[in-house]
Amino acid sequence: MKKKLFVLLGVVLGASPLLALAQVGTAGATSTCQNIEPGTISKVICQVGSILNSIIPVLVVLGVVFFVWGVIMMVIGNDEEAKTKGRQKMIWGLIGLVVIVAMWGLVGIVTKTFNVNNNGQITLPTVPTNL
Repeated sequence: MKKKLFVLLGVVLGASPLLALAQVGTAGATSTCQNIEPGTISKVICQVGSILNSIIPVLVVLGVVFFVWGVIMMVIGNDEEAKTKGRQKMIWGLIGLVVIVAMWGLVGIVTKTFNVNNNGQITLPTVPTNL
């Protein structure tokens, strides 16, 4: 009975970050790329940024699920080998979370250091056509 309770608790806690992904985004975040002229490099960069902003929370959720999976394996493991595998999954889950959050923070630091605005408007150098 105790093992089933730990498994149920692990599943509930592991699925709880999915609730954060159910939130509705702001209108400004979705319409930023719509104001850019199609077929330009600015539009492509904005679209890639939007995709990356969608992937990062999913990676964080996967890291948390992997960590919780390791906790469950360690708790319900009967032999020492199963507990060791669970501990290793916990460690790799934490390492993954630290790397994801550190990279996300590093991008934030670089963005603020160089005063880069994420408004989708990028001015690219061009060659003058009238010589």
